[in-house]
Amino acid sequence: MPTMRVFNCLSGSILCGLTLLLIFLPCFTPEWAGNFILISLSAIPICIADGIIFAILLWKHNRWWMLYLLLLLGSSPILSGYFPLHFLHREEVPDSNQLKLVCWNAEGFRLNKDTLAKAAHSIRILQPGIVCLQERPHTNLLAWDTIRAAFPDYPYCIINSREDEVLNLAVFSRWPIGNVQEYYFPNSYNKILQADIQMTGQTFRLFNVHLQTTGMNESSSMKDRLQTMRHHAIRRNRQADLLTKAIAESPYPVIVCGDFNDIPASYVYRKISRSLQDCFLQAGRTWKGSYQRWGDFLRIDYTLCSPAFQVNCYQLVSNPWSDHKQQHCVLYLDKCS
Repeated sequence: MPTMRVFNCLSGSILCGLTLLLIFLPCFTPEWAGNFILISLSAIPICIADGIIFAILLWKHNRWWMLYLLLLLGSSPILSGYFPLHFLHREEVPDSNQLKLVCWNAEGFRLNKDTLAKAAHSIRILQPGIVCLQERPHTNLLAWDTIRAAFPDYPYCIINSREDEVLNLAVFSRWPIGNVQEYYFPNSYNKILQADIQMTGQTFRLFNVHLQTTGMNESSSMKDRLQTMRHHAIRRNRQADLLTKAIAESPYPVIVCGDFNDIPASYVYRKISRSLQDCFLQAGRTWKGSYQRWGDFLRIDYTLCSPAFQVNCYQLVSNPWSDHKQQHCVLYLDKCS
């Protein structure tokens, strides 16, 4: 019995410590938060374990149930990032006041013109006002003129001026684009495109985002994979800090969309989304992830927006042309100032 009691105390203390690390992860520096990348990846199992122990202690009338209740309450914002729980009825608005947006990591269109044509057609039939693409291929591999021709309905478009071998960006818009800025990161092909969109007399700031990739090599050892995961998490955390600062400095309402390469429990997501709405949580209809591999449960692609927007619809749409689902979002712009 004493041995069992010691084991219970030790395991309970470890679980409490892990939960507290999860709760306070955004308070750490990017470097420290990167060290705990495996803990953030284990957020769901940790919270489930808290819930099971809470139920057992409550059933046994053990006074420690209050501690686990506090831990569950503290971690509830983390869990809420995985499950869209919305009950408010969204009023329909006229099409003229709607902003339809498609955001997608196209995985280079598989460097295939037929794939590009089919994917572009699937997007165009939705008639979105804005299309944000991540992983646009280098022009030597798939010419920009070819990609541009696949989206003829958009008079305005921008791409990153520094053409990298991989991980390039593009934005197509039906409305004028101004004040374009680009953010590049040291030792990385990842980047951010920022632009002001002028729609029906109102202006909002758009961020097309592709943060640090995981860089995992399946042929490397487990030790090397963990080391790479940690280093890239630190880079991604620093990039998130830069993006958060740019969002805070915007004089206009913002839309932030793209491939964050991180989950809702991460430092990255919780830092960037702190003052924004997550369109998935506001109007999503499924708990499934945005990454189509690894069991379809990883949500690493996001569309976030300022509270000035009303989110009317959000969908993650599977497709055969990329390892990422397409994000389809409908926003109501009339509240913007």
